Amino acid sequence: MRVWLKRQDQDTTDAFVEAVRQLPEVVECHVMAGDCDLLLQVVAADLEAYRRFQIKHLTSLSVVQNVKTEVPMEKIKLTTELPV
Repeated sequence: MRVWLKRQDQDTTDAFVEAVRQLPEVVECHVMAGDCDLLLQVVAADLEAYRRFQIKHLTSLSVVQNVKTEVPMEKIKLTTELPV
């Protein structure tokens, strides 16, 4: 999930980070350089549970301007091995 904040100042970012830390469904959160402000990995039982989570917990935050969801269709490769 990509998240855009209404502003990128410290208070706005801190408010979002504090909210996300309280949400067990968010398993990863990264501050990004580029198009979006933050990148989240969220786990949910199914798409309906994810939709409820997004509406109840993320888009309801006053600091959030926009949210875009990316749903993977197939896992091609996932590794933690480094080629060094």
